Amino acid sequence: MHAVWWMLVALSVLALGYRTYSAFLAAKVLALDPSAVTPACRLDDGQNFHPTNKWVLFGHHFAAITGAGPLIGPVLAAQFGFLPGYVWILFGVVIAGAVQDFVILVGSVRHDGRSLAEIAREELGPFLGTITGVAILFIVVVALAGLGRVVVEALAESAWGVFTIGASVPIALGMGLFIHHVRGGSDRGIREATVAGVFLLLVALVAGKWVHDGALGESLRLSKTTLTLAIAAYGFVASVLPVWMLLCPRDYLSSYLKIGTILLLVVGLVVVNPRVEMPLVTEASERAITIGGDVFPRVVPGTLFPFMFITIACGAISGFHALVSSGTTPKMIKSELDCRTIGYGAMLMEGLVGITALVAAASLPPADYFAINTDPRVAVVAAPGGSGLARSLDELALLDEPGVLTAKDRAALGLPPGASVTTLAARSETLRASAALHLSNRALARLGYGVDPDARDATALSEADFLRMGVKVVDLPGLTRDAGEVVAARTGGAVSLAIGMARVFSGLPGMKALLAYWYHFAIMFEALFVLTTIDTGTRIGRFLVQEFVGRAWPRFADTTWAPASLLSTLAIVVGWSYFILTGSISTIWPMFGVANQLLAIIALAVGTTLILKSGRPPAYALVTLAPMAFVGTTTVAAGVQAVRTLYLPMTRVAATATVGRVNAAVTCTLLVCVALVLGGCARRWLALLRAPRGGVEGAAG
Repeated sequence: MHAVWWMLVALSVLALGYRTYSAFLAAKVLALDPSAVTPACRLDDGQNFHPTNKWVLFGHHFAAITGAGPLIGPVLAAQFGFLPGYVWILFGVVIAGAVQDFVILVGSVRHDGRSLAEIAREELGPFLGTITGVAILFIVVVALAGLGRVVVEALAESAWGVFTIGASVPIALGMGLFIHHVRGGSDRGIREATVAGVFLLLVALVAGKWVHDGALGESLRLSKTTLTLAIAAYGFVASVLPVWMLLCPRDYLSSYLKIGTILLLVVGLVVVNPRVEMPLVTEASERAITIGGDVFPRVVPGTLFPFMFITIACGAISGFHALVSSGTTPKMIKSELDCRTIGYGAMLMEGLVGITALVAAASLPPADYFAINTDPRVAVVAAPGGSGLARSLDELALLDEPGVLTAKDRAALGLPPGASVTTLAARSETLRASAALHLSNRALARLGYGVDPDARDATALSEADFLRMGVKVVDLPGLTRDAGEVVAARTGGAVSLAIGMARVFSGLPGMKALLAYWYHFAIMFEALFVLTTIDTGTRIGRFLVQEFVGRAWPRFADTTWAPASLLSTLAIVVGWSYFILTGSISTIWPMFGVANQLLAIIALAVGTTLILKSGRPPAYALVTLAPMAFVGTTTVAAGVQAVRTLYLPMTRVAATATVGRVNAAVTCTLLVCVALVLGGCARRWLALLRAPRGGVEGAAG
């Protein structure tokens, strides 16, 4: 079936959901009052509280909630087949995700713009309010690790991508300085800086190819460790700088890119109308995916139920949104009626982002999808009739010739200086496909692969070359040549999505020869999503740390005190950097998904409390209670299975024991926190249901 029909169905369901269900929620469940004075008007201070135009605020809210989650989660979940993810995103966003965002936004507006943790403290008591705060802090750290890992996987060994994303930082800084110091924060300054910023970003994208092909390119081919440290440094600096200097300008850039690119992708999918190549449902076991007799390694662990529901951690429902819906947005709502468009409508837009990402990725041939998103181990020397880097020991020995292996090659192979490469065969060593594909072209050519020994990248590998390593491909050799990058074994979802998007964009009239530019544009688009989340999330985490420590040491809660800001930021950055450095997408993403959905459970539980307390008919509480029960069932089941089948087995292997223990401890801590909050909510619900209706209404007022 072709993409256009799936897109038309999705657009129809989303439109119907907004037209009917959100109207019911606004009129009956939440009883929005146009005459109510919002905190933005009542507490207007021109800084934190300020009434804002509905559509301007819609753009801000959409930019804040739409990180990389709705792009990456659906791509990773495509391993289960196209249909499960499609149905979950489409109906999950209408009856769960948008409901959560809408209810929490209205609840925060009616609680003077307070945060989710503060609302929980007021409604459930100090103890459960503190537990909610602890859970949120853990979730922020894990979420940033999951998204940060995506960027690391996409930019590793990519000089073009590193240059383009690196250039966005001074561009954003220049925008901030121009707006603040030259134009005095005027609307004119914002417009001028935004136009200039978008133009310079596109220049950086085009210049990236020149850098990639030039002498500077080798210096920008960064390893995953180096990239992680660079992103950590960025997150630290961005969190402590004034918001006008870097955070706000980057939001301007990312907002234009997000909305513009998604609309272009929707148009591209309709015009190009690619065929959805991924089967509707795949045969998934705990270790492999089977499609038409071909067996592929898993992209992420787990079976369809319950792991698909946490793999798509955004797009259908995201607990992280509750932090935004109870953060800056409620402090800028001009009228309660605006909450419907901003809270419910913006989440539907994120659902559309998830659908487009899923369709773009599912339009790749399954073999190419798995070749990009998995990094299997490859034998150094192939067994008879099998696959491997070298076909024989004699062929492998050719790498010992002088000048063949570079220092980087030796590091990739785990060879100390002076050691013969044949020692790897003696120990029956294997190496990751990503390491094999990033050996120097001189080494690969000496082993008989069809590459130019003087070229920088192995972009000329043929289908037969991939099969030698045991990697089945269809269109990937041609896509690799056109993209100008080695894209196989680039886990994390970002690269396969970028390739899918580039195929769609290059299918538009006159765009066929520009696939390399579209690919790197898509990588930049995804990375800016993540970096915006990293600087914002690190800042949120910093405030949470200062708030917790400030209860024991009041001076530490002062956000203007530099030592407190620096120490709390450092704690958050070290936390998420640790998970990136010690994990992989297969270990981090399940933990991120569980953490994010557990926060959604907390938000829906608090929302249920607010509805019961409002004096509306108790049956209306089902709009939050029902999705909470479903999300709770799938998420708790996934959390328990992740600990039992993924993290505990890691503790039995010396090399991964510490990481396994930490991941298990964090996941178990989050599960306990949510259980405590749900227990407290249940007691509160029973008390509200037993109270006379007049008493409940009085309590609500």
